[in-house]
Amino acid sequence: MNSPIPSPLKEMFAFGPFRLDTARHTLDRDGKTIPLPPKAFEVLVLLVQRNGELLTKGELLNALWPDTFVEENNLTQYVSMLRKLLGEGATEEQKYIETVPRLGYRFVGKVQVIPRDGEPQLWAAQKKTKVVIREEEEEEEFDDATEAGELADPAKHFPLARNELPEVPHAATDRSAASKIWVGWRILLAILALAGVAAPFFAVRARWPGNATRTSPGEAVIKPRHSVAVLGVKSLSGRKEDDWLPAALAEMLSTELAAGGQLRVVPGEDTSRAKAEMQLPDAAGFSGGTLSQIRNRLGSDVVVSGSMVDLNRTSRKQIRLDLRVQDAVTGETLASIAQTGTADDLFLLVSRAGAQLRESLGVPIVSGTEESELQAALPSTPEAARLYSEGLLRLRSYDALAAQKLFSKTVSLEPSFALGHSALARAWFALGYDERAKLAAKRAFDLSENLSREDRLAIAAQYRETLHDWDKAVETYQELSRLFPDNLEYGLRLADTQTSAGKGRDSLRTIERLRKLPPLVSRDPRIDLAEATAYESLGDFEQDKQLTERSAKSAELIGERMVVARATAREGWAYGRLGQKEDATAALEKAQELFAAGGDEQGMASALRTGGTIFGEMGDYARGTKDCERALAIFERVGDRRGTALSLNSLAIIHYERGEFNAAKALYERVLEIQREVGSKTNTAGALGNIANVADAEGNLAEALKLNEESLAIFRETGDQRATGTALGNVAVLLCEMGNLEGAKAKYAESLAIKEKIGYQRGIAYDLSGLGDVLRAQGDLIAARQKQEEALKIRTRIGEKHNAASSALYLAQLNLDEGKLEEAEKGARQAFEELQNEKSAADEAMAQVILSEALLAQRKVSEAQSAVDQAEKLARKNTSLPLQFEVVLASSRVAMANSGKDSSRHTAENRLKVESVLTQAKRCGYLEYQYRSRLLLGEIDLHSGNTLQGQTELGVLERDASAHGFGLIARRASAARNTLPAHNG
Repeated sequence: MNSPIPSPLKEMFAFGPFRLDTARHTLDRDGKTIPLPPKAFEVLVLLVQRNGELLTKGELLNALWPDTFVEENNLTQYVSMLRKLLGEGATEEQKYIETVPRLGYRFVGKVQVIPRDGEPQLWAAQKKTKVVIREEEEEEEFDDATEAGELADPAKHFPLARNELPEVPHAATDRSAASKIWVGWRILLAILALAGVAAPFFAVRARWPGNATRTSPGEAVIKPRHSVAVLGVKSLSGRKEDDWLPAALAEMLSTELAAGGQLRVVPGEDTSRAKAEMQLPDAAGFSGGTLSQIRNRLGSDVVVSGSMVDLNRTSRKQIRLDLRVQDAVTGETLASIAQTGTADDLFLLVSRAGAQLRESLGVPIVSGTEESELQAALPSTPEAARLYSEGLLRLRSYDALAAQKLFSKTVSLEPSFALGHSALARAWFALGYDERAKLAAKRAFDLSENLSREDRLAIAAQYRETLHDWDKAVETYQELSRLFPDNLEYGLRLADTQTSAGKGRDSLRTIERLRKLPPLVSRDPRIDLAEATAYESLGDFEQDKQLTERSAKSAELIGERMVVARATAREGWAYGRLGQKEDATAALEKAQELFAAGGDEQGMASALRTGGTIFGEMGDYARGTKDCERALAIFERVGDRRGTALSLNSLAIIHYERGEFNAAKALYERVLEIQREVGSKTNTAGALGNIANVADAEGNLAEALKLNEESLAIFRETGDQRATGTALGNVAVLLCEMGNLEGAKAKYAESLAIKEKIGYQRGIAYDLSGLGDVLRAQGDLIAARQKQEEALKIRTRIGEKHNAASSALYLAQLNLDEGKLEEAEKGARQAFEELQNEKSAADEAMAQVILSEALLAQRKVSEAQSAVDQAEKLARKNTSLPLQFEVVLASSRVAMANSGKDSSRHTAENRLKVESVLTQAKRCGYLEYQYRSRLLLGEIDLHSGNTLQGQTELGVLERDASAHGFGLIARRASAARNTLPAHNG
């Protein structure tokens, strides 16, 4: 039991640079007197006099106000004032006043007593120090040399004793009560801006540079900070105009706890979503079972909840704020806090409550050194603050259109408010207005000079992303992750940005580091989702599928339904890429239901559009069109221009796959118009490439080449490596069709180098297959086979059934070229069966074309006729010129085999069909089809007995084909010229 506090002695005390003179009633530092209010001076004297001993709050209140009832917050404020004036820091030399949670205070500085004769004496500290962990537990003693983290059984104590906390420097800054109101409000909105703008983007403020300890060479392990979740403050006013206050107050309290970085405070975005999905009521306290669920969901050790009510509903002069702090592990109530004040002093009221929260958890008071940075982080008027807060609430409820309007009004009132412009950039981006997002992000970047380093870096990263300056964005997120290594949000942003930068392998390494975070954080299902995205960027859809499945299951276990929705939608896309239609359908329908239940219409529309795209690719054009049109209607209603353009693009693809090129082109042009309107360079380039594909199919090769080169230039400018590689491949296809084989090889090689660097497996397979085509045309069948087999191996490994069947068809063609006729027939039949399962009519037609040629070479003329008839039927509704060329040339060969020497009428009709192909190929610029038509015409002449004409034509063709590098056709022309048909004798 402590003895009663004596009256202050008329002595002098010395500690650090300070001299406390009780006779003169002064506190001096380095010879300069520091003015102190009387009560603050008395508190300091009482603490210094009993140096090393615990003074309970009751003892101090009785000594300072012996005949008056005074709330504890008065004492708290004086202690806070003293700490600031003493300039407390994290080291023992800088620390003077220690808070003993829920009990009181202790002066811990080394004190000398200076007697009136002037001889200083060291006030010896006690050998043993008493530490009270909880009121109901016995006191424990340990030597000064023993650290709190080395207690025999720390787990049984208050949660903050479980792990060592990082040391945080503090500096002294004098702050008036008036500035405290607005600084608290600025802290609140800065956090709102970072934590609540988009799907988890920024975490709470962590104000210290690092908390990792080195355990072995090259490996750092993050020490877990204790985590606090502020579950909300319920407003009991009943007025609609106060609806924005609960979330704002919760964020402000979160900020008070997060300041200094000794606690990991759960972002408001996460707590809001958890409350909605767990159907948690607004309540001042939760049961033990509910607390356990909250901890599993949010990874929080402590839960704070409360309410706010008007004590005088008419005048609104008095407001009462009640808070309850609970241990999420044991369910125990650690503190109950009540604060009263006036409506005009609302934020001072919350700030005082936050200070009490920190003290109840044993966390030092907030340093004042960042006041100027915090003042720059918020608008200076209550109206702008209200608009900003309401905008953040709208974004959290997936209403980006309303949020954009509120943020626009905010920055109109406060043009120099950096975080307002940053939030506006995110709203514009959510609506698909890339150029407007870039302008707002640039404005935020220009205004960020006075913000904290963390805020400046976060805004810089956002700006770099809007510019698609991926390398700079990655560097900035790497710096944020280095400064705040246990911040999962920054780690996830880094991984996603690396994926966007085409650095999928780097993203996987980042994700591996995230898995080494503390257990409740490292098990976050979004980590699996980020890894799935990285594997998808590398073209590995099997890994993509497995990881999204795992993410969805993990999220479902802890009740994160919106993460389940996102993961399930990605899972459906992966199933679709793997050709598993039923699984894809089930996953996407479930995702739609989850998004709808969570109120995320954009998410639901995205799942619909994804399903429509997959159905279209699998030949279910009616279902694909229906789903894409439903998605389009939703996107148009909510004002999402990006989603609108993507839905139109998916509809255009369906028309393209059906061979309805006019309809496809019209839709692609609408997409191009939207992308130019919103200023999306990357998507503009994509639209140009799609229009080029239509031009190619229609035979407008020059126009297609021009559009693809324009698309390529934009992709190069924006730095999108994956898209640049794809555009290079498209240019290579056109150059090959136009007869520039060496140019095509060069483009494929350049594209392949990019895709191999970024690890884009699907794209690598396309380029290998394209190179195989070029090499075959040049006559290098061995090298062509090698490339096609490499492509097939990749496509089989990543589960792309459709493209794997296409590779198998290419190999069947090579078997035919090499005279391996039975193998060619078998390969063509197998490829056709798989392509038939995929419902790809154009590719099915090509399989029948190659099958007919393999059968014809084996003199199975009737079977060849059946195959070519099937090809004509499949290609009937598709107006793709190359496909029509293939079918006409194949049918003409079969017709030639069916006609006798004297069947001049049939020969003439056949010749006219081939000459029509030659005329169209010349007009459009398809050099290879020109050569193939001339080869067949020469063979028809030989077959019909016009030997001299046929040999002459074939001789000229051999020279022309050789001159342009078409070695395979040159060899065929030579072989035909030197081998007369048997019936010509």
